[in-house]
Formats: sequence, structure tokens, C-alpha cells
Amino acid sequence: MALFNLGSTAPQYMEQVLFDATAYRFYCLRHQYEDFQSFWHAKTMSSSGTEIRLVDSLFAQVGKYPKDETLKAQLSQVCLEIEKYWNKKFGASPESLSIFGAIKSQAEDSLSKAEALAQEANAKNTQGHVNPDSRVDTCMRNLYLYEKEIPKLQPISFDHQTKIHFFLQGLNEALSSSFKYSGSVLKVLEQDSYIQNEDVTWGRWTLFRDSTGYSDIWVVRIENGRAEVFKAVSKLNQDTYELDESIRGIHFDSEIFKAIDKTQIAAFENSEFNLSPPAYFQMLSMLHATGEKVFEGS
Repeated sequence: MALFNLGSTAPQYMEQVLFDATAYRFYCLRHQYEDFQSFWHAKTMSSSGTEIRLVDSLFAQVGKYPKDETLKAQLSQVCLEIEKYWNKKFGASPESLSIFGAIKSQAEDSLSKAEALAQEANAKNTQGHVNPDSRVDTCMRNLYLYEKEIPKLQPISFDHQTKIHFFLQGLNEALSSSFKYSGSVLKVLEQDSYIQNEDVTWGRWTLFRDSTGYSDIWVVRIENGRAEVFKAVSKLNQDTYELDESIRGIHFDSEIFKAIDKTQIAAFENSEFNLSPPAYFQMLSMLHATGEKVFEGS
């Protein structure tokens, strides 16, 4: 693409809209790799059948801007910034990157509009203002703005099986604290406790059911010391689960208040290590990003 590099009066620095679209387009490949290092150092096959670095596609246009000395470094930097923001918030699942596709599509639309304006500006022998020093920060600010528009685009709809997958992913009762609830064993899975903000904490609890021999999995929202079951997954048999998305109240007694305290303490300790949110919270974040009222009022 030769956008903003037209004729003898063409800018010598990559414009912001092209910078954004280039970075977002490349990051859409992230979900194919287990971690960012694997993604960044990956090899792929060119159209001619030779092995090339995947990142070369990110840097493909750098040579068109010989005076843009910081361009390559900034493209690298912004991809890392996107990773730190997006992967921390939503994870690197195919579902997460499907949502990120809505970021890319908005940037591509902005790029198409800018290209038309650039053609007109070139005909008038004019060019837009470029501030290369702020490209990374501006790219991230634009990402936040595009993220707010995602509910209008509805890039993905999550069925019950996908939600159940995330709500059960990484379930491990090895590190848990046991309490009593309605005559059954309730366990607070400490590693799954997560702070949303200073007022709201989330946790994942399990409640053993004597009638079936299985445990229900509760995604619990805690605010002002009070807890409610926000989502619940019940195991019906060895291979079948049922999702209940109705918000359930919890009967409060001394044991439940102990469970709440344990969840909040564990969430604080987890935040001290700056841990990424557990998979169930990433699903809640994705639901919120696509328009569901998950964190309403937060």
C-alpha cells in the first residue's frame, strides 16, 4: 500500500492511521501462538515457498519511509503495548482475537477514509501533519476508543458451551479453603480470586452436592462485603454441564462471611503479584466488551 507516499511531495513519516492499521493487522495473528515470544519470533512461508520471519510482514513498509528512523522500533514497541493491555484483559484465545478483529476493522475503515483524503491532498500538493514521537501513545488511545465501539459491531456471540469452557478452565481445588454451606462443602478456589476494582472482587467457588456426587461451580461477585452468584455451572453427568446465568442470592451466615473474607484476601494477594485474570474473568471481560452488562456501574 502506498498510502501517504504519493509523488515527490509525499510525507517521509508514516501517518498515524497507517501505523495503527499495520500494528492491529499484525497482532491479529497473535492467537496462533502460545505466548508473545513464540509469536514474535515465529517463522512462516512466503508466497515463493521460502521461510521468512512472521514479523517481516509488520516491517514490510518501513523501507518506504527512509527518514522515519524510529518507525521500526515504534512498531515493535506498540505490539508489546497491545500485548500487555489486550492479553492481560482478555487473554489470547481465538475468541479474544475475534473481538480484536473489530479493532482492526475499525482501523482499516479509518485507513480507507484517510487514503481517499490523501489522494485529494496529494492532488492539491498538500499533506497532513505527522507527529512520529506520539504514534505509540496515540495508537493505544485509539485502541481504547475503538474498544468502546465494539458493542455496535457485535463481532462474536458466545454460546453456552463456550462460556462453560471458560468458566471451568483451569479449575483446580488443590489450593482451596473449605467452608460449610447448607450442609455441604463449599470451597473457595484461592488462585481464582480477582480484584476488579477497589469495591468489587470476583471469586470462583465450588459447592459439593450430595444428591449427585458432583460440585456446582459458582462465579461469585463480591461488593461491600456481600456476595452473589453471578454465573453457575452444574455438572449433570460425566460429560454434561448446564449453565445458569440468572443472578442468585446467597444465604449469609458466619461461614459465608468467612468465605467472602478468604476470597477478598486471596484476591488482594494475587493482585500483589500482578497475575493475569483467570479464564472465567477473561470471559466476563469479553462479554462486557461485546455489550453485556457485566461490570455495570464499575
